[in-house]
Amino acid sequence: MAYDDPLDDAELRWLRLAEARPDLGAAVDMQRVLVTRGMELMAEVPRITGETSAAPADLLERLARQRAPVLDLAVDIDVDRLLPFLLGFCDDFIAGGAGDPARRVRAVIEKGEIEPESLLRASLARRQEAIRQRANHVGVAPDLVWLVAELAVGPVAHQLQHDALVSVSSAPPEVRSALRAWSRGECPACGSWPALAEVRGGARYARCSFCGADWEPRADACVYCTESGTAFLTAAAGEAQTGRHIEFCRACGGYLKQIGLPAATPFAILPVLDLETSDLDVLAAGRGYARPPMRPVAEPDAPCPEESRQSAP
Repeated sequence: MAYDDPLDDAELRWLRLAEARPDLGAAVDMQRVLVTRGMELMAEVPRITGETSAAPADLLERLARQRAPVLDLAVDIDVDRLLPFLLGFCDDFIAGGAGDPARRVRAVIEKGEIEPESLLRASLARRQEAIRQRANHVGVAPDLVWLVAELAVGPVAHQLQHDALVSVSSAPPEVRSALRAWSRGECPACGSWPALAEVRGGARYARCSFCGADWEPRADACVYCTESGTAFLTAAAGEAQTGRHIEFCRACGGYLKQIGLPAATPFAILPVLDLETSDLDVLAAGRGYARPPMRPVAEPDAPCPEESRQSAP
């Protein structure tokens, strides 16, 4: 059944998942809160980005070179509009059981020990190590800082990549054509690894774990290391689970979930699909496979207070 409101679709999925997997009840409750806030944020994104474009002047050349990311995502945004959502995600984790670590993250952001604009721009640019360094410096949980920032800017990145690469009203035909030729495993827009692959109409499409971009990597190769020999294989997740497979790569130890679907999953619902298929993550981990860490990016400037940046050598 199709829903005009993605939240209605998500709610039905959560109810089914909680009934089928009682062990995921707490995860469903937490995701319900985060996804609902994320959908509220998506409605605000046009005012947060304004007329900003992430498309560089040499976008076509970047696409032709197949070197991600092809977009300059660390753009100017309305931080005043985005900040309440960043702090709101901190509040969600506080209420959801993260307690004192989440309170501490909220406090250092409010006090500017981690400067919000610098943090959000670093997250958009996927500068994970820079964010981790600053979080460690001020004594807060790096993974939690990374997560709340990612939740806050993910919808922004999604809109920027859609406008620059996909939209028929803003992305030139030659750019859309060049995107269809992208065959690498990492997201062309931001350089992140895919969260999973959707098999639609007989083709395999990767979906970015951050901005939700949709592209078609090589079908016969590992998305992480390009291995295409006998070390790369795709296995069914079980006889009763039609359309659900896992790609395993013995060369790099990576795996990717592969789900058969009639249509692309809306960006807002991707986290729900990821949770619905979490049993495949457990199965892969049990066999010793894991998703590789994020690829490092250039310009690892740590998010810090304005006065610290000015006084830095």
